[in-house]
Amino acid sequence: MLKASRVRVQASSRGQAPRRLTGASWRPFLLAAGLIMAASQVSAQDAETPAKGNGGELAKQAAIATGVGAKVLCSSLFISGRDKEDVIANDIVPLWPPAGLVAYEVDADNHAVTARFGSTARTATYRTGIGCTVDVPADEGTALAQPVSETTPPVEPGKALSAAFDAAMEDPSGDLRTRALVVIQDGKIVGERYADGFDPSMPLLGWSMSKSVTAALAGLVVGDGLMALDEPLGAPEWEGDEGRSAITLQDLLQMSSGLEFVEEYTAGNDSVGMLFLEPDMAAYAASKPLIETPGTHWSYSSGSTNIVARALTSALGGSEATQAYLRERLFGPAGMKNVTFEQDNAGTPVGSSYIYATPRDWARFGLLFLNGGKAGEEQILSPEWVDFVHTPAPANELGIYGAGFWLNGMAEDGDGRFLQGLPEDAYFAMGHNGQIVGIFPSQDTVIVRLGWTTGDAKFDTNGHFSEILNALTE
Repeated sequence: MLKASRVRVQASSRGQAPRRLTGASWRPFLLAAGLIMAASQVSAQDAETPAKGNGGELAKQAAIATGVGAKVLCSSLFISGRDKEDVIANDIVPLWPPAGLVAYEVDADNHAVTARFGSTARTATYRTGIGCTVDVPADEGTALAQPVSETTPPVEPGKALSAAFDAAMEDPSGDLRTRALVVIQDGKIVGERYADGFDPSMPLLGWSMSKSVTAALAGLVVGDGLMALDEPLGAPEWEGDEGRSAITLQDLLQMSSGLEFVEEYTAGNDSVGMLFLEPDMAAYAASKPLIETPGTHWSYSSGSTNIVARALTSALGGSEATQAYLRERLFGPAGMKNVTFEQDNAGTPVGSSYIYATPRDWARFGLLFLNGGKAGEEQILSPEWVDFVHTPAPANELGIYGAGFWLNGMAEDGDGRFLQGLPEDAYFAMGHNGQIVGIFPSQDTVIVRLGWTTGDAKFDTNGHFSEILNALTE
């Protein structure tokens, strides 16, 4: 039997209190309720086949809702060690309101969560080292070594930094949910702050910050001569297709593959369907048609990164070899002690979205890039690769994206900056719900913010990170 590293299924006093729904916030929830209630009359088998007519579409909505709920709850319980009701109220419902209507069954002995609505049920199962996967039996896959937990208490910030942290943690609307702040300067943590129920040892989801980790993995694989950056990547779905066969690893990392992909978090779009319905995410993305010449048009795509993740996994010899490579060549040397890179049903690490790491580990990841690819005296990534990931992608006219990292734009008297209060040389790993690792070479600083910001709320990265940087000079 696998042993979960942090399980508090029965805890009730930790975490953020459930947020009361206002009249405005109920409206999308009620619309979703009608949709899911109708979907309950459609069989789960229908949800696995192409939607035909209204019944097939409703079954798809039910499959998404149960998939979101099972996956998020499983990972939050068995990776992060959080409370079930806290996760449902403060993560699942704000992220995907229909999933709040789902019934959840937690099997602590087998480390599984089943989400059920009507005849639709989906189960996510936790496996040590590779996290939770939907619709994969518990006895499939390889269990890896247990992560190492953080034991050092939070580093108390100085007075000025503490005031900046206070401002960044404020949440008058209840929608920001900032959960962790970590600041590294001159190679050491100079201050941390955690919301109630969160601490330095709790792995948290990075969402699209996973793309930056995938870019780092690509740098190692290219450096080892196992793949080439500027040669056609190749994919089974592209055989005999001259246009798609021209797509390179560089095109995919720089979000300029030319493949069709809709990156919106609504039920009918590619990103949600890929993450919560597709057993082989890379195959789904690679099967998309080519709509632009590779390398000429920039379009943000989680599908592109999952194609990269599959290619890297193949080059490294499969899932188990890839997980071992990550720990031996990246996570271990960088000092990232507790990282889970979750896989899809095909055994491919979900490079676009599914990495859990502690706030300190996310900060250590940023420090690796701040130090030009070095951790201590060890050169993990080449300086050339570090330069590559934060050089503007040729197809991105605004200069705000490199390869797996967001940039601060090409400034012209300050007007071209993505975040005008922050230095021009800043670059970022960024993820859904306001996850961010800010790397500031000119200030020798890394700032991490992790949270679960939903609805119309936006974490003011420009304002709060500016205040933090200013506080470090006082």
